[in-house]
Amino acid sequence: MKIIDAIERQPVVVPIKDVMTSDGAFCFVPEVREKGYFDIDYRKNELVLIAGNYIGQVPLTENIIINVAPKVPITNLARIIGIASQPIKCLDFFRRKYKLHGAASSNILEAMCRSLLISLRELDAEGVYRQYELKNNSYSRLRGRIDIARYVRESIPKAKRTTIPCFYYDLSIDTLFNRVIKRAIHEVGFSLSQSVDKKSDLLRQLSYFSDIFNAVPLDNSYSLLRRAKEQLMGQHVPDLRHYYLDILDVCFIILDGSGVELIGQKGTTGMHSLVVNLEDAFEQYLRLTLQNSTVLKTAEINILDGNLEGKSTLFFDNDRFDAKPDLIVKRNGLVKLVGDVKYKTKLAESDRYQLISHALSYGATTAFFVTPAQNDKNTGPVFVGTIGQAHPIKIFHYRINLDVDLVAEESNFINWVTASCG
Repeated sequence: MKIIDAIERQPVVVPIKDVMTSDGAFCFVPEVREKGYFDIDYRKNELVLIAGNYIGQVPLTENIIINVAPKVPITNLARIIGIASQPIKCLDFFRRKYKLHGAASSNILEAMCRSLLISLRELDAEGVYRQYELKNNSYSRLRGRIDIARYVRESIPKAKRTTIPCFYYDLSIDTLFNRVIKRAIHEVGFSLSQSVDKKSDLLRQLSYFSDIFNAVPLDNSYSLLRRAKEQLMGQHVPDLRHYYLDILDVCFIILDGSGVELIGQKGTTGMHSLVVNLEDAFEQYLRLTLQNSTVLKTAEINILDGNLEGKSTLFFDNDRFDAKPDLIVKRNGLVKLVGDVKYKTKLAESDRYQLISHALSYGATTAFFVTPAQNDKNTGPVFVGTIGQAHPIKIFHYRINLDVDLVAEESNFINWVTASCG
């Protein structure tokens, strides 16, 4: 297996002969080609890849992995993903003890692994959460209660007197929550085992916890996470098992976090890798930072998601097109600001036209972009200009430095939004 190192949004050269079959066809992993993890250019006998918004170990072919490193420090990246991936509303009440730990990690996969292991330590000390599960089967001896309806329907007409249909409750380790944990351990362990630096100490710890859940089947169904979240929303977890909420929080980040994706490849040489779409994570991170701000809540300023509850129609006289700004800032029921989040340092003309149309559609007098800063000297808000005279709209460009203390950057952004609301 050949590993090629790359940095997000920067080009990397791959010899064309390494990505072609004997009959002259490209042998890219289909999912990677279709998803657009790289911009591809051809120069002479070389293939030039420009890593986009995705970081992590991306399998280009069965024999080549592109190891895309982020420009953002791992500690800050872990904070961005941790905040962006608050999985379900019912967990907001609890203090999240186990956000992603990036301080001792060399990449985001390792940060996820360390966070999972830290969260599992309390489980090792306090025990695995079990639930009473309804079992229904036929036995030669009575167990629990007789299923009268089934006995009348099946046993009596067929003269099956040797077995008795029964139902009973069994205290079982095979629960939805434990299946989620088992799957998270498996996904992180499998990805880590195929990484550049396998970190044998982390793999040993994952193997230890995997053995604890040996009686729990590995559930790869698409509906597992949805069913687990629905059950968590409607079920009270006993106080003695509240540490499960923290464990599940980390598991949901790994399996279903904002921007976290799993690249899979079937076959005898199958491999898969956890990658992060920084564009999705950055947008959700900023939105939740504003929505969870006590400063904004105290000022009675609400932040809406234009893709969900804040979505509107672009035109006031028909609903053929949607208006979906990333951030909608309301105060006293009125839209004060609209904002678009872009994970890039250079904006296009189409980005400006889109923001202006959103501001006009929502009746906002101020609109802004939020992007990462290119350096520490060019941060904070910059006034771009005013468009229109009858109904003027002020346009700002706010840049956030992702290389420094994010808590301070978040506070500055929150204060600017508050002041801009008047």
